[in-house]
Amino acid sequence: MGLIQLMKSINWEEEDYPAQEDFIVLPFFFMFFPSVRFFLDRVLFERVGRRLIFGKGYQMQDTNTTDNKNKVIKFKESAWKCIYFLSAEFLALYVTSKEPWFNNTRHFWVGPGDQVWPDQKIKLKLKGLYMYAAGFYTYSIFALIFWETRRSDFGVLMGHHFATVTLVVLSYIFRFGRVGSVVLAIHDASDVFLEIGKMSKYCGAEKLASIAFIIFVLSWILLRLIYFPFWVLWSTSYEVVQTLDKEKHPVVGPICYYLFNTLLFCLLVLHIYWWVLMYRMLVNQIQAGGKISEDVRSDSEDEHED
Repeated sequence: MGLIQLMKSINWEEEDYPAQEDFIVLPFFFMFFPSVRFFLDRVLFERVGRRLIFGKGYQMQDTNTTDNKNKVIKFKESAWKCIYFLSAEFLALYVTSKEPWFNNTRHFWVGPGDQVWPDQKIKLKLKGLYMYAAGFYTYSIFALIFWETRRSDFGVLMGHHFATVTLVVLSYIFRFGRVGSVVLAIHDASDVFLEIGKMSKYCGAEKLASIAFIIFVLSWILLRLIYFPFWVLWSTSYEVVQTLDKEKHPVVGPICYYLFNTLLFCLLVLHIYWWVLMYRMLVNQIQAGGKISEDVRSDSEDEHED
């Protein structure tokens, strides 16, 4: 109850300039995520996974095979990611949905009042969203190495996590927090359906897996291949230039602009790369009469051997 009262007593609407010192809370979030995941793995995900995969009357010997063990492991991984992406999406929508820049990209760079990027303050709740995301993706780098199933696109995923952490940290320091929060919301939304589809596949729920995969593909196209490049990248590439006071920020402004946009375009390249994999999977699904494979990346995974 004390923690709830403490959270309610904080003025989340308070505005201030982002500072490097704000990341002093990052170690807390870095430790928070593996602790919560370890707890949920033992208390919830393991039991739910076994129940859904093997049925109500399953026996322990049902899980002795490598294939069945891997199904449970992958189910727990997807369940954890689904919980995070769902919570992150709700948090991002809570933080951004009532802001003027949620519907008008020009407000990424101007307002409220006479504030113009990079001389813009951000609210405390937006700072909280950033620390939440930075902590998760920093932890994810170590989880990918030491915790999760090694897949064929390990290098791509590692590059994605490093790029994401770099984007989150630099966008915060360079005061791209408004556009950054929308980028986070865009990415988390589609990932929820991906993890639901994977869990459904591991449990043998083919119809639910197919429906989730179709929604995932549609959301990927709309959010990552259409909205992201033609609205977000257009704004970060063009609109910001129209508002930047080049006399006041002759050096810092251009450096932030080119570095941030380079990283965003690298993210777009990853979107296209994964879309090619999804397209292949979609074609295979049609050829297989609607049945999808376990994972977009499952064709050359390194299996756990226990």
